[in-house]
Amino acid sequence: MVFGGALIVAFPFLWMLLGSFKTIQESNLFPPTFLPREWHPQNYLEAWTRPPSTLGRYLLNSAFTAIVGTAGQLAIGVLAAYAFARLRFRGRDLLFLLVLATTMIPNEITLIPNFVTIRHIPLVGGNDLLGNCGQGLYDSYAAMILPGLAGAFPIFLLRQTFLTVPNEYWEAAQLDGTSNLGYLWRILLPLTAPSLITVALLGFVGRWNALLWPLLVTRRESIRPVQVAMTYFQDENVTDYGLLMAAAFLVTVPIILLYLVAQRRFIEGVTAGGLKG
Repeated sequence: MVFGGALIVAFPFLWMLLGSFKTIQESNLFPPTFLPREWHPQNYLEAWTRPPSTLGRYLLNSAFTAIVGTAGQLAIGVLAAYAFARLRFRGRDLLFLLVLATTMIPNEITLIPNFVTIRHIPLVGGNDLLGNCGQGLYDSYAAMILPGLAGAFPIFLLRQTFLTVPNEYWEAAQLDGTSNLGYLWRILLPLTAPSLITVALLGFVGRWNALLWPLLVTRRESIRPVQVAMTYFQDENVTDYGLLMAAAFLVTVPIILLYLVAQRRFIEGVTAGGLKG
C-alpha cells in the first residue's frame, strides 16, 4: 500500500524526467511512449539557453525574491503572532479578526490596488511627494517582494502555535528577567520550530511559483523570476514537450531538494522542541 502510494506520487516526476530526453517528434506522439526511443540530452542545454537572459538568471532571481520575501514574511508573522498571542492591548481581538477577514479576499482583487501603490510610492523611482511623475517601485525586486510580506495565514498559524506553549515557560523567563523579545527568541521560537518551518516552506514555494504578479510589475527580463521564463517554452503551433520537460525539471529540482532538507529539519524540530503533538 505504501509502495503504491509512493509510486503514484513519484510517477509525474518520473514522467517529467523521462520526457525531458525525448525529441520534439517523439514528445508529440499519440499514444505517448514511456521510455525515449532516442535519448536527447541536448534538451537541457537548449532549455538553459532558450530564455532571453538564460534560465540560470531567472533561477537566481526567483531564489533571491523567494529567500528575501520569505525571511521578511517570517519576521513580520512571528512578531505579529506573538503580539496577538501574548501581549494584552485594547482592540487586540478585533484587530486579529480583521486580519483573518483578509483571507476571504481573493488575490485577484488586490492586484490593481497593489499595482497602483507600487507605482505611486512617494519619493521613490522619480516620484514626487505626491507619488507622481515617476514609476515608483515598478520594475524592481522590491515590487515583487513587498506586497506579500504580511499575510494572514502565517500570523494565524504562528499565533495558534504560540498559544499551545505552556505559560509556565513565560513565568520562568520572567523570574530570570527575560524581556518579551528575549523570551520570543530564546524560548518560544525553538519550541515552535515545526510551525516556523511550515510557514517558511509555504512562503518560499509560493514565491517560487509566482507568475502573474511578477509579470505585471516587471519589464526587464534580467530581474524576472523563473516562472516567467517558462512561458518561452510554449509555442502557438507545436510545443516541444521534451524541451519543456527539461526546463520544468531544472525548475523543480531546487524545490525537491528544499523539501528533503526541510523534512529532516522538521523532524529535528519536533524531537528537540519540547512539544508533544
